[in-house]
Amino acid sequence: MRWYRMFGAEAVPRGRPLTLRDAAAIPFVLLKAERERWALWLPVFLGAGIAVYFALPSEPPIEAGFTLLSICAVALVWAWWRRADAWSALFALPAAAAIGLIIAGWSTARAEAPVLAGERVLSGVSGRVVAVEPFADGARVRLENLAVPGWWRNGALPEAIRIKLRRDDPAPIIGQRIQVTARVSPPPRPSFPGAYDFARSAWFDRLGGVGFAFSHWRLVRSDASISPADQILAAIERFRADLSTRLRTARPDVSGHVLAALLTGDRSGVPEPVLEDLRRSGLAHLLAISGLHIGMVAAIVFVTMRTCLALSESWARDRPIKKWAAAAALIASFAYLILSGATIPTQRAFLMTGIVLIAVLTDRLAISMRLVAVAAGAVLILAPESIVGPSFQLSFAAVIALVAVYEQYRLWAGRIDTDGPHGKTVRYLAAVCLTTVIAGVATAPFAIYHFGQVAHYSVLANLVAVPIVTFVVMPLGLLSLALMPIGLEAIPAMGAGWGIDAVLWIAEQVADLPGSVAQIPAMPEWGLALVAVGGLWCAIWQRAWRFCGLPVLIAGILSPYWMAAPIAILHEDGEQAAIVWRDGLWLESSRKERFAQNVWSEKTAYPVLGDWQDLAKTPDAPIRCDPLGCALALRLTNGKTVTLSFVSDPRALREDCALSTLVRAPVVAHPSLCVEVQVVNPADLKRNGTYAVYAGRDGLRLVTVEERRGERPWTRAR
Repeated sequence: MRWYRMFGAEAVPRGRPLTLRDAAAIPFVLLKAERERWALWLPVFLGAGIAVYFALPSEPPIEAGFTLLSICAVALVWAWWRRADAWSALFALPAAAAIGLIIAGWSTARAEAPVLAGERVLSGVSGRVVAVEPFADGARVRLENLAVPGWWRNGALPEAIRIKLRRDDPAPIIGQRIQVTARVSPPPRPSFPGAYDFARSAWFDRLGGVGFAFSHWRLVRSDASISPADQILAAIERFRADLSTRLRTARPDVSGHVLAALLTGDRSGVPEPVLEDLRRSGLAHLLAISGLHIGMVAAIVFVTMRTCLALSESWARDRPIKKWAAAAALIASFAYLILSGATIPTQRAFLMTGIVLIAVLTDRLAISMRLVAVAAGAVLILAPESIVGPSFQLSFAAVIALVAVYEQYRLWAGRIDTDGPHGKTVRYLAAVCLTTVIAGVATAPFAIYHFGQVAHYSVLANLVAVPIVTFVVMPLGLLSLALMPIGLEAIPAMGAGWGIDAVLWIAEQVADLPGSVAQIPAMPEWGLALVAVGGLWCAIWQRAWRFCGLPVLIAGILSPYWMAAPIAILHEDGEQAAIVWRDGLWLESSRKERFAQNVWSEKTAYPVLGDWQDLAKTPDAPIRCDPLGCALALRLTNGKTVTLSFVSDPRALREDCALSTLVRAPVVAHPSLCVEVQVVNPADLKRNGTYAVYAGRDGLRLVTVEERRGERPWTRAR
């Protein structure tokens, strides 16, 4: 069979050679043959409009979205009047993109709240505690309804700030009003061009500043009345905090903290080495409450409820016990949603699970791509900003891939002999392994983009750990919650802790295997777009032409290897920098900006090897240092040598400007000192953020954080 018959057999009658007219008709024939899949592209274009909004360097005029929507609406009316279904589908796609653009702009405007313009000490700031995150080195609290003495002189007061309390202070209770003296700054911008922008997340969270406390907090009287809704939210948060405390008391070790994370979403007590082992082994998703956990709760309640109801023969024969079990599972899933904090990822997981359970209640196919499309559309409409976050991308990538495989090969289940316990066990293990492989492959490009690493042995770890969590940890954990009212939660918590200990041991062993994690250079935005387009093309269409998306998908996966690594990085504080030499990062000072060091290593895929002083001692080192600063000499691919000078003392500026290609100056240099040389001074760093220096064809190319961020509402605080 020739390729054109495989892709468009309906367009070319058998026995007739392919003509140019036949080739032009093949796409239309294939589109008509997959008419039932057209609607699945509506949430895709809705998300594309939202993604374009966040990718723009400046805020688009809202009139542009309404103009495009109006044109598409007129075209849709014309297509409906002419009864042209194909044209209706064609015009509906840009209309969905225009709606996405409008929704994203409206959501951004709705989230607008005052943001601190700069770092300042707030003496005696008081606020109502609405969230508490306990850590070993002090609790972190979110304060709302703020009051600061004398603030009327300084403009609008932020709606909320987040403060890290002192180590020796007890955690306050949600709903209390406390007063403290703290140093608060605007939400930080990225530490590397293109890295995660916390300021954007803080904008949609209406968070106006973050900082740490100087003084001990004290309880103050609240004169403002609290709304019933806020009182309910505070009661729920106190209930969650009490559950976490009781779980840690029932199992006072690391497993107790992990059990609290699994059941209430409170991961603050899990030690960092344990988190690192989970990341390196590919098991970190077990602590992030998502579809896996919501699905476990729903499945446990559904199976238990249906089994108990089936004990009555008359009920099993005459009553819709399957629907009753689905309703109970839906209620339990909602309760778990509230218990876990109702974060956006958990809301999305509940929405997906709820759709499946509602499908059972209405006698519809429980899992289909159409239901995934409905869930994705609902999430994008309710929280359009989630599309740029890793949670949305990772979860829907896994779900779409799994459903696509399920749709293609669901008939295989009836052809496999599963008689006997051995056959069912083998089939279950094969299903776990296949599911892990599919989900791992589907989420790998997005993990590379956001985290810059891939766990090689995640299939091995999940094959062993997921059954333990499914059949041991979660059932006993839920039983522990059920027995809390009578004070017997410690008994099932002990068994759940043994299962968690086994999972943590597996994570540690897998993480210690050689080559457990691969560091990958940062994927560019256009590479991620190619992955999304190619992957969706393969998943949505059902005929052979879906494989046309594979080249696009592969090009996106390989895009990190087409990106050049920087030769130097200049931190925005002017006292930290890094250079790339022999597949490693060498820092100006390894004691400063630890968080930025981790981000730089993640985005460049190079490990931190040491300080410049260590590098200067090695043979043929490209850097030389003296009390006045350091200089780096590199030869570019075109044979030209460039010199980067990192000046510590202003007295060296005249000499370094005369001999260098790029100078990081400690002060704003006089124009007569540095005439034909690129200079980055403290004012530039404060205004533009961290610099990444690349070797260009004709010289050095500088990319800054603010250049990549653009001029958006969440970037204007500075």
